[in-house]
Amino acid sequence: MRYSFFGTCFNDYSLLYECLNTILKQTISPNEIILVNSGDINIEKEIQKKINSTKVKLIYIHEKLSRVKSLNLALNKSTSKFSFRFDTRSRFACDYAENALNILSNKEINASVVGGVPFIVSNQNKFESNLCAEIMKRSYVFFFPKHRNKFYNGYSSSLYLGCFYTSILKKIQFNEKKALLSEDSLIINDFLEKGYKAYISSNIKLSYVSRSSLRNIFKLFHTYGFCRSNTILISKKLFISKRHFFVFFAAVIISLILLKISVLYLMFMPFLLIVFNVYCEIIFHKKELNLFVPICGTLCQFFWVAGFLWSLVSMFRTKQLRSNFIS
Repeated sequence: MRYSFFGTCFNDYSLLYECLNTILKQTISPNEIILVNSGDINIEKEIQKKINSTKVKLIYIHEKLSRVKSLNLALNKSTSKFSFRFDTRSRFACDYAENALNILSNKEINASVVGGVPFIVSNQNKFESNLCAEIMKRSYVFFFPKHRNKFYNGYSSSLYLGCFYTSILKKIQFNEKKALLSEDSLIINDFLEKGYKAYISSNIKLSYVSRSSLRNIFKLFHTYGFCRSNTILISKKLFISKRHFFVFFAAVIISLILLKISVLYLMFMPFLLIVFNVYCEIIFHKKELNLFVPICGTLCQFFWVAGFLWSLVSMFRTKQLRSNFIS
């Protein structure tokens, strides 16, 4: 079956080469690799050297674009039946494509986009880098979404990257509305609204290289919050999944209880969140217990809230951010 890998890079291109190595080691080779580079340095020659010994075709575009427009430009160059998305931090098991193609071809599952849950890895054997990876591994920091449960098999409202039917993805496209920061859940939401199914399989194995500094992890969560607010504003859906509803409902109920006692008691909200995170760390991660993780995870959650609120404020700004490339 013919398929393509398509993706983007920015000034984090140094991470791209290892990603390409894992793409080229697939048990079923891709027909083509399509890359839109929005960074400052042209790396076409370096990539071509890696591909020269294979039959894989390289389609390389060096153009300064937002991430969403870069993705659509890369997608529109695809000539294959299936298109698999990659980014610089993704690393694929050698049977990633084979398993994804098998699931996409499974008529009983009848999914138009499939994906796997990435295993988070650190690119440096240092305390801060390892801590960042551990934070990203903890599903409780994200309030237990399906797409962060490595044992989950089934339909989902969000997934990482995605393996798509090209014709359907070209028809839907990544949303380029003004000031939108792209996120995986929005494209999947668009698929679901059109009646298509998204499926996660534990057989589709891949890794994700975590950012190595807490500063960049905090920036990432700030962007996640920004993205979520934009998704709500554009999709007109407050809750894309049941998880969003339950988290929102719990936050409102706890706030009302504290307000009923006293407005001052709202200051206990951060404390309750830390208690929740520490409890989950102890219960679910006994063998790798690290109390720095829930504490820093709580800070990440507050940066998420800050990003969400900042998106609402940004609606009234004349100059708005249009790219979510984060180093």
